[in-house]
Amino acid sequence: MTACDFGRSFATFVTEARGNNARIQVEAICDLVGPEGETRYVLVASCKAEDTYAADDLFRLPNYDFCALFSQTEYCIIRAGLPLTAAWRDSGLNADRFEEVRIDLVEAPARACADARGVVEATLRNEPLVGVTELLGDGGEVRARLHYPIKTMNVNDLEWIYQIDTGPLALPDFDRQVELEVERLDMAFIAWSSLRELPREARRASAWNAADVAEFIIQRPTQIAHSDSCVAHYREVRKVAARNEVLALT
Repeated sequence: MTACDFGRSFATFVTEARGNNARIQVEAICDLVGPEGETRYVLVASCKAEDTYAADDLFRLPNYDFCALFSQTEYCIIRAGLPLTAAWRDSGLNADRFEEVRIDLVEAPARACADARGVVEATLRNEPLVGVTELLGDGGEVRARLHYPIKTMNVNDLEWIYQIDTGPLALPDFDRQVELEVERLDMAFIAWSSLRELPREARRASAWNAADVAEFIIQRPTQIAHSDSCVAHYREVRKVAARNEVLALT
C-alpha cells in the first residue's frame, strides 16, 4: 500500500513567456468519481500576495491570501482578501492561462491503521499520517475520494480514542451548477472522531470507529458586521456520509 507523501509533492504553474515557474506544495487531493472514471484535483498551499521578482517592497498592500486548485486541464485561483470582490475565484482552462501546469505527486509506502488503538499508537510514535475520506452518494456509491495530511490529531491513550481536525482541503459541492468541474470545489477543514455515541463502558473493549460520517467547515463569503464588505471565513458546517481511514507512512 502507498499514500501521498505531501511533504514532497508539488504543483508547478509556468506563467506567460516562461516568466516564472511557481512551485507550490500540495495541501490536499480530491478525486472526483464519475461514470467515465476519476478526475484528480490538487489544492496547493496558500501564500501572500507578492510582486514577484520586484527589487523592493515585495508584499502587496492591501494583501490577500493566494491559493489554487489544479487538475491536468483546469484551474481555480482563490484570492481571499479584504474586502472580497466578485473576482475572488478565477477559474478556467490551464491552456488558456499558463504555459504549463505540472502536478508531481510522490507516493510513499504506507499501512492502514487497523483500529483506534493503532491510530493512537502511530500518532504517539510521531509517524506521518494521511487521511482518506470517501464521500458517498445516497446509494452508498463513492462520489469523491479526499486525501490529506493529518496535521492536527487529538488522541487519548487511556481509552484509545482519537479525533482529527485538519485542513485545508478541497470539498466538492455536487449540487452546484458549474461549467467546469473545478468550480464545484470549496476550501474546507475536516473533522471526524473515533467515537460519537459509543457508550463509555464499551470504548476500552472496542476498536469501533465512527467511519460513517465526516464534518466539514467550509470557506464562504461572510459579511462584516455593520458593513457592506465581505471576508472569506470558514463558517458553514456540513455533515456527510463518508468512509474514513488513517494511513501511516512507513
